[in-house]
Amino acid sequence: MEKKIEIIFDKFFEYKGNKFFAEGVDIGKLAEKYKTPLYIYSLNYLTKKINDFKGAFSSFPSLICYSVKANSNLSILKSIKTNGLGVDVVSEGELRRAIIAGFGGDKIVFAGVGKTEEEIEFAIKNKIYCFNVENEKEIEFIEKYGKKYKRNVLYNIRLNLDLDIETHHYLKTSKNETKFGLDFETGKKIIKKQKENKYSKLIGFHFHLGSQIKSSSFYIKALEKISQFIKETKFYPEVIDIGGGFGIPYSPEDKVEPIKNFGEKICEYVQNMKVKKIIVEPGRFIVGNTGILLTKVLYVKKRGQKTFVIVDAGMNDLIRPSLYNSSHIIVPYTKKQGKEVKVDVVGPICESGDFLGKDILLPESISAGDYIIIGSCGAYGFSMSSNYNSRRRPAEIIVDGEKEILIREREKFPDLWHNELCL
Repeated sequence: MEKKIEIIFDKFFEYKGNKFFAEGVDIGKLAEKYKTPLYIYSLNYLTKKINDFKGAFSSFPSLICYSVKANSNLSILKSIKTNGLGVDVVSEGELRRAIIAGFGGDKIVFAGVGKTEEEIEFAIKNKIYCFNVENEKEIEFIEKYGKKYKRNVLYNIRLNLDLDIETHHYLKTSKNETKFGLDFETGKKIIKKQKENKYSKLIGFHFHLGSQIKSSSFYIKALEKISQFIKETKFYPEVIDIGGGFGIPYSPEDKVEPIKNFGEKICEYVQNMKVKKIIVEPGRFIVGNTGILLTKVLYVKKRGQKTFVIVDAGMNDLIRPSLYNSSHIIVPYTKKQGKEVKVDVVGPICESGDFLGKDILLPESISAGDYIIIGSCGAYGFSMSSNYNSRRRPAEIIVDGEKEILIREREKFPDLWHNELCL
């Protein structure tokens, strides 16, 4: 077991004796102090993942913009900023978070298929680096507010490459049937018209293939399509934004190409494209495996051959298993000897889809009051959580060596109806 979980946790989360630790902190003590469910992050693992990514793309001028949607906690963002990254935002709320965390406009890229006119104005007012444009109307708004604030505004065209990748259907974002990006003909039309614009400047092309991509070959295929588009249009971009989507292992069996390979192959290819810079937008790779969800067993229910371990975390806390049928490694807090049995780990929500893991091997002796750990919850865990069933969202803790820091308090019951108005 310990050898297997090292693939996911890289020794930043591990068993010491019979107890599970986050760096130098016994997470059982965190459960006693902060209660469960509880999100726990490793600060030093986060720093390592940032440095791994920076190293992978160091052979070519790169602006690395962390994808805020993966985990938008202000303390996480501040740590990412301290380590020299920029940010990729997709809403005014995310942009405001980035500003509060201290990111300068020169390191902020604004993407998204449905930017409002107000969001575009707010971004221009705050002097972001560039937009990734997904429809022609956006350029009209950029012109309008570029004129109002007397500044030239940079943008890339997001192209839909109609490229299929190996990932969950909901995570594919570069096929024609998805809502994302512009087709090549519309892209050509924008290039022809861009000389008419006074305040908006087209500097490059953007693509985003999807999420949890395990092979660099898909990025090379995408860059080949971009290269062909450049030849056809004779528009030579200063910037290529390759998006994010770099995969991580969610289980010891997951085979993911090392990030160093992604970086080397992508940088080698763009060397010949005569661009000045690439933008890369990792989210999951940076934070995915640096966070866990700690939950407590409420009941163990046996029905025939089926065993349900009912815990106090549900799909409102971690929706990925229900939404994507994703698998997360699940291990007990206390290392127990003896037989293991297959169980379904389920939550308290009134939905059959409320599960955190199916056919999971856990000790047969698991019982009410025990704690279990759900791995790889740093990305799209808390950021996709909700108050469904009027449940309070969990607290978040970050661990630095032997020190724990509360970075978000557990919601209180009045928070649930704070903005509601009674008739």
